[in-house]
Amino acid sequence: MANKNPLDSGRRRLLMAAAGGLAAAPMARAAAGSAKPFLQLGGPSLRVAFGSCAKQSKPQPIWATIAAARPDLFLFMGDNLYADARDAATLRQRYVEFGQVEALQAFRRNTPHLAIWDDHDFGDDDVGGDYELKQLSQQLFCDEWGERPDSPRRTRSGVYEAYRIESAGRSVQILMLDLRFNRTPLVADPKLQQGYRSMVMQAKLSGKPMIGWYVPNSDPRASLLGEEQWAWLAERLAEPADLRIIGSSVQFAADGTGWECWANFPRERERLVALLAKHRAEHAVIVSGDMHYAELSKWPVPAGYPLWDLTSSGLTEVWDIPTPNSRRESQVFAEPNFGLLDIDWRGAGSVNFSIVNVEGRERLSQRVALDSLRFAAT
Repeated sequence: MANKNPLDSGRRRLLMAAAGGLAAAPMARAAAGSAKPFLQLGGPSLRVAFGSCAKQSKPQPIWATIAAARPDLFLFMGDNLYADARDAATLRQRYVEFGQVEALQAFRRNTPHLAIWDDHDFGDDDVGGDYELKQLSQQLFCDEWGERPDSPRRTRSGVYEAYRIESAGRSVQILMLDLRFNRTPLVADPKLQQGYRSMVMQAKLSGKPMIGWYVPNSDPRASLLGEEQWAWLAERLAEPADLRIIGSSVQFAADGTGWECWANFPRERERLVALLAKHRAEHAVIVSGDMHYAELSKWPVPAGYPLWDLTSSGLTEVWDIPTPNSRRESQVFAEPNFGLLDIDWRGAGSVNFSIVNVEGRERLSQRVALDSLRFAAT
């Protein structure tokens, strides 16, 4: 992979997007519908990097590799630290440790970035809306990621938010979804849940995929987002955009894994597909994390357009046990990695999905024409 973003070296310009503007650690400040974007770029391309699953107690050399790729923006997709906390003191201490990872903090000081959480930085493994410390977690998240005192992320039922980039005269909408604060409990198969060690051993010996113990929850009351977030998302998808990047901390398109993903809430997943169709929200792509490996999945939505889901995980964490995924479009890459979306506006436009390892080697590359991410004419 080339270390230099193939754009004019002087084209990047950060805007003062709200009170306080963009500080030394340039977090985004303006929501999608605001008068000014938080980032404005010239040139024919846009490069968005993303990653997830970085344990603060481990070395993190990958930040130097990501910086060398010169992304215009980095998305922290969750498990940005591992709190795994059942008490307030532990949760607070984990954020202190996170702030002491100098390679990470140096990267944050020099690269525009956005963040959402997943289970381990929200609170603990696989937790959802019943997590007892979620209000404290919301406060610590907003403090750490530079949210101003009047930020809606501090008072909403969750830390979801929308942002906008202007790139070569095009508008890019970024939707960072909160899949933890309102999530109803997962449904598990107790027989599988009790035999984790033997499942791992069998998978390693056989090389066959290891399905997890979570099963789809068909309860119409079950939710990932919560009604407040759904109403907000409907408003955002009604806004115009030339490209939409949907940030989902867990996999959206993957099917049959048995682990945490949207497939555990099939009504919610279909609801998002229906919402895209209702608002004719075209050119949407999905980035996700969580799995401790990287892959590309695709859902060929009936009467819609294909929903591509690029998973990058982890920045430090690696799980080398094969898992099933009927919508997998690539190999599985079980090594420290980050993801890249390279958007080229020239001609009809395209987006290239890629995965890069800690050594800077491109492990996956898939180019998709923007024209293929449209609804059929009516």
